[in-house]
Amino acid sequence: MIPNGYLMFEDENFIESSVAKLNALRKSGQFCDVRLQVCGHEMLAHRAVLACCSPYLFEIFNSDSDPHGISHVKFDDLNPEAVEVLLNYAYTAQLKADKELVKDVYSAAKKLKMDRVKQHLLYFCLHSISISSLL
Repeated sequence: MIPNGYLMFEDENFIESSVAKLNALRKSGQFCDVRLQVCGHEMLAHRAVLACCSPYLFEIFNSDSDPHGISHVKFDDLNPEAVEVLLNYAYTAQLKADKELVKDVYSAAKKLKMDRVKQHLLYFCLHSISISSLL
């Protein structure tokens, strides 16, 4: 479409496609500039992606002495599986966790200041409790 004499094009698949490609890059370790150490498990990711979804990590990266090098962030108090759930969320916008893992994912989301995720996990927990009390 050419309104007012200039070209205007919006690729409706661009964001979804780009996010999928970023996730593929993360999974293959390409262009990753963050190494998360979670209770001995190493996870690779992209600083910009994590900074967008975690204010806690944004603060860490923003105060990093070498903003162009590899950031190393260590967590000894989080479940690696829960952090992996949150990494997948950061790259897909989909939160998927087994019921048994929800509490650990909540703790990780709380630490990382991922408030939207925290709210949904809390709702899930409260909803699960109210349903189980009815049974």
